[in-house]
Amino acid sequence: MSIFPLFALLTWLLSAQVQLSEFRLLTGRYNYRWQVSQAVTLVAGVLTLAVVGYDVVRTGMNLVMLFETAVCLLFYIVAEWLLAKWSPRRLVLSVLWRLVIVAGMAWAISQWGLQSLLPFVLMGLYFRNCPFGVVHGKPFWISLNPSPIPEQSSPTRSLSRRGGERAAPTEGGERRLFLVTDYGVKPDTGHDVLEKVQRLIDEVGRQGGGTIYFPRGRYLFNKSGSRQFLQVNHSHVTLEGERDARGRLLTELVNCGPTTEGKRNPWLSPFFITTGEVLQPSNQFWGLDFKNPSGMKTESSSLSDPGSDGMLLTPPFATKVTKDALAGTSMLTVEDSSVVGKYILLGMYNTTPDGNLIKELLGVDDLRPEWTTARRAGPEKAPSLQWLVEVKQVVDGNTIELCRPLLRDCLTKYEPAIFNVDMLEDIHIRHLRISSRWNGLFRHHGFPLYFSVAQAQEMDYGWNAINMKRVAHGTVEDVLIKDFTNPLYVQDSREVTVEDIDIVGYDGHQGIKVYCHTCDCTFRRIDFYCHFADMMGGEGNAYGNVFSDISYRSPVFKPVDFDFHGFSEGPMSPPAYNVFERVRGFRYIKGAGAVFMQPACGVGNVWRDVAFEGGRKGEPPFYALSYRVKSGMKKYVTAAGYTIVMMMKGKQYSLPFAKKTFAEKLKNIDRMSIPQKEHRQFFHQMVVEKSC
Repeated sequence: MSIFPLFALLTWLLSAQVQLSEFRLLTGRYNYRWQVSQAVTLVAGVLTLAVVGYDVVRTGMNLVMLFETAVCLLFYIVAEWLLAKWSPRRLVLSVLWRLVIVAGMAWAISQWGLQSLLPFVLMGLYFRNCPFGVVHGKPFWISLNPSPIPEQSSPTRSLSRRGGERAAPTEGGERRLFLVTDYGVKPDTGHDVLEKVQRLIDEVGRQGGGTIYFPRGRYLFNKSGSRQFLQVNHSHVTLEGERDARGRLLTELVNCGPTTEGKRNPWLSPFFITTGEVLQPSNQFWGLDFKNPSGMKTESSSLSDPGSDGMLLTPPFATKVTKDALAGTSMLTVEDSSVVGKYILLGMYNTTPDGNLIKELLGVDDLRPEWTTARRAGPEKAPSLQWLVEVKQVVDGNTIELCRPLLRDCLTKYEPAIFNVDMLEDIHIRHLRISSRWNGLFRHHGFPLYFSVAQAQEMDYGWNAINMKRVAHGTVEDVLIKDFTNPLYVQDSREVTVEDIDIVGYDGHQGIKVYCHTCDCTFRRIDFYCHFADMMGGEGNAYGNVFSDISYRSPVFKPVDFDFHGFSEGPMSPPAYNVFERVRGFRYIKGAGAVFMQPACGVGNVWRDVAFEGGRKGEPPFYALSYRVKSGMKKYVTAAGYTIVMMMKGKQYSLPFAKKTFAEKLKNIDRMSIPQKEHRQFFHQMVVEKSC
């Protein structure tokens, strides 16, 4: 019996460690700190090249060998495509599938009497560098994060993870403690406990709140595949797990199925733990609307993201602001303070056709033609400034005091108005491991010829961990989040504190995101041990948030960026007045999102003590994705892909339509291409005080 199949399998496993992008480090042109995985990858790469060289010399390169290689690689690509379509949940099934494919091809080739290892080298390289995503791919790769496991935290982290003690209750004194085991919820049983836990959360909330405590062990949720999720819809509720004297997390909540809702705004699909669902259902935007809406809808160029119909949930109007107030003051003069609630949206409107307010918020004198959302602000009287803030006290019949000073001038020429907002208060998630049974198949925004729309949406928006939505004075503290494509959103919330968070496991879409009206929140001591397409980001009227001590610790050469993502919805404006301190391992401050939602950020964002890593040495840290230069083959491939999507989206399959769309896209690419050294112009009035 030939031992060639065994050699072929070993060759495949060796070359499956080679990430081609890692070879860029050999040029010395990149600002990057080498770690263990780079050495592993490069050694594996050298050995792989040696195997190829030996194999070519031994067998001699001929047409038969080339044909054999092409057939073998094509067969493997099809096999990976079938595996992606099948998308098995269990790792063992993916492993067996690949071993059978590789061993079967090796046996077949050995029967032909050729016994070339080259096809299996290419198969391994394809597996490691597959552009479409790989089911359960990461567990195969030995070049994973070599850092200590997250429980064995750094000295600064361990100070905040005090051994064994439950977290002290927040304001309001000791709250009632509810052990889930007293209500029929047992760990390590393999049973789905979602319905029982949900009933307990609802009952505790109706009773005025309390701490729902999960003793050590593993609890499974959403096993039925019916896309259920945990909801916290009452104030004063804490979800808390157990930890030992060393601060290690002993309680694990496992989400066993996706929660995608793709019919409307799939990017707002529910999260495994979602708050405020009764105030603001998932898949629904909330905020102030245009005064003169045109009814225009935003059309996406992605098949998996259908675009928005522009519908908003709107808070009720309370009163007008009647006197100018300058930045730094916390007093507002209003028409009638007696109707003002505890939480408000302070809205200011564009009052000239050219968009006087949006220009100030963006820090520009003119609006570029492609900024179609920004250009709507003037004619449709957009409430471009929408600040979610708390009222400290009603001073008298016409005066209110805010809990914090104004971030910018509130001028009557912008017709400022106050809208009352319902919020949940005092919600906390602490001392938990939260994981999923996602298989890690991820390709950013899918690929319409490779995945179905439903599968593409699941990759981007179906495996989500925590969404703190419509919460004031809440915390997510001392939590490890594993294997989610979107670990944590804070949406339409204020004064939420997120601290001491480890994010590990599969790579995915969006690491941490402040969405829409997320204001005055704090994010600190957060470590990423995996890669996300948009590592950390902000979108919509996100103001006054502070990010500090954020680190990307994954050693694999996959640079990551902070992602400003633009307007979110038409009446809004991009993130502004946020502070970032001691951020490590990020490559660029990136402006992403659809071109019609550009520019990606507003004024007043400040970066201090930032270590940029992964870009070319000496290049600026600003990158506007819509304006990147595309030339040569990349330009034509982009135009071709766009043409295919537009044909499928509009169900127009004629040659004239294809030619016209392709030509127009080529022109747009040429018009929008701007060298990266000039991208600073799209990050208006941004301050980078110290970087390296």
